[in-house]
Amino acid sequence: MYITYEDLKTGINEETLAVITRNQNNAAQAIREAEAEVRTYLCVRYDIDAELRRTGDSRDATVFRLVRDIALYRCYAISNPTSMPEIRRQNYEDALKLLRDIQGERASLSGLTRLDSGSQGSNYVKYGGNTKRKNKWV
Repeated sequence: MYITYEDLKTGINEETLAVITRNQNNAAQAIREAEAEVRTYLCVRYDIDAELRRTGDSRDATVFRLVRDIALYRCYAISNPTSMPEIRRQNYEDALKLLRDIQGERASLSGLTRLDSGSQGSNYVKYGGNTKRKNKWV
């Protein structure tokens, strides 16, 4: 796994972590879910599997924080979602916003290997148009 139970302690008080996880299996499940969620957002642009195999200080700090915050949110969701602190929910929403920005190429991760799409530019086809105008005389 990319992060361990010990790594979760860097984002939350150790006693609180022990209460919300109840056992190591719940924490391992939350970490797996967090890694899968980060992978779904980043797999098109970056070699995220190579990053998720790293350990220790070789890990990218931003990806580490994203996985940790999502995993802690999942720990609360598994144990007691009704008493989740607002800061934990806000950290999760911030992590998702950053992941969406990276996916939409409004932000980037400089420490990760970018996948070669064979050409310059995006791997996505953008669609849409201008906002609809009101041309009706009233």
